[in-house]
Amino acid sequence: MPKYPHIKATLKARLLAGKYREGEPIPSESQVASEFKVSRMTARRAVDELEREGYVYRVQGAGSYPTGKRFRQGVFRIRSLEELALELPDQPLPFTKVLKAGISTATPKVSDALRIAPNTAILEIIRLRGLGDLPVLLEKRFLKLEQTEALLKTDLRVESLHDTLVGTLGLSISRVEQTLETANLEHENAKLLELPIGTSAFLMKRISFFGDLPLAYTRYWVRSDRRAFVSVFEP
Repeated sequence: MPKYPHIKATLKARLLAGKYREGEPIPSESQVASEFKVSRMTARRAVDELEREGYVYRVQGAGSYPTGKRFRQGVFRIRSLEELALELPDQPLPFTKVLKAGISTATPKVSDALRIAPNTAILEIIRLRGLGDLPVLLEKRFLKLEQTEALLKTDLRVESLHDTLVGTLGLSISRVEQTLETANLEHENAKLLELPIGTSAFLMKRISFFGDLPLAYTRYWVRSDRRAFVSVFEP
């Protein structure tokens, strides 16, 4: 039986009990691995899942920090660029540029999200979406190859990937796990979104499930000066 669920549950209980203070890093992956007598990869997977569920956030070079479950209250939905264009007649027409579509190998982060072995062949799709000439959203999507390779035969500039997965391939999405945070844009992503390096943008991470298993892992970088996320719910 994998050891990371026990590690994750223990760290989660400590976070909820306030053992780790906000603003101070939780134990490093090396410290977690030493405490629980597991490999660093196993420790990393436990922390990665806590990050996906919104209990911690990472700061590059500084470690992981408690969030106070800041991403787990309320719900939110991404409205498509097409919806915005229809609702606002003066809005420029939406566009999609396919930057990459092909078979690649899973990085450790992607393999953890999809629950597959590192370096497994996957389908990788990178698209830049915007309105008029202005890029608004950068999408990097990683999918299990066996179920989704047929996507390469579709026109990814115009087809909705969700509609194609569900309607054409018959892959009914059973549930979605997503987190929303802010991130400072690094060089490549900043250049694609036509923003200065270090600009703050929305970063959404989403895992889509087919049955009990993850099918797709997607990261969206969204210009915060052009999009907003609104949630309406009854407390």
